[in-house]
Amino acid sequence: GRVVIAQRFAVDWEQLDAQGRIYAGAQSDPASYAIYGRDVLAVADAPVVAVIDGLPDQPPGKMPADIAIEEADGNSIVLDLGGGRYALYAHLRAGSITVKAGDRVKRGQVIARVGNSGNTLAPHLHFHVMDSPLPLASGGLPYAIDAFAVTGAGAGTQAFDKAEAGGTPLAITPVAPPRAVRNALPLDQLEISFDSR
Repeated sequence: GRVVIAQRFAVDWEQLDAQGRIYAGAQSDPASYAIYGRDVLAVADAPVVAVIDGLPDQPPGKMPADIAIEEADGNSIVLDLGGGRYALYAHLRAGSITVKAGDRVKRGQVIARVGNSGNTLAPHLHFHVMDSPLPLASGGLPYAIDAFAVTGAGAGTQAFDKAEAGGTPLAITPVAPPRAVRNALPLDQLEISFDSR
């Protein structure tokens, strides 16, 4: 039988504010987080195959209790990328999803906003590509991002967790000049930026 590792190659995207913090203000308020409410963009021209909406944002700072397994991804969108590949966007803000199953989206189109719904410690965008439209029953697939720039590197997961817990600046070692990368997946704990075009 096939071994399914559901979230293999997933990325949990976070964002830092100008002071290098993940959040500023009350830790328990999703709006304190730099990434909260930011636009979520379609990665490709694709049909929408599934949408879950209406689940509340969780208070950040602790994992929620008693989340049903089918609500673990929170508010979510699944796109059919073709060729047996599907994109999952998870933990979206309730009421922010602008598409429904059966719609077709264009690459770069705003399809939702980042939230903190489902089984999550803090607002972030969970994204991965999978081999079926069913997030819990699919295997994660490798994928490449066409272009990004590496602008810095964090000191590892422990340093990130400390900054996330305390609302303190994350120590980033700058990469100067930024390193342009094409057709790759960024490594863990890198600070990257995307061309704004």
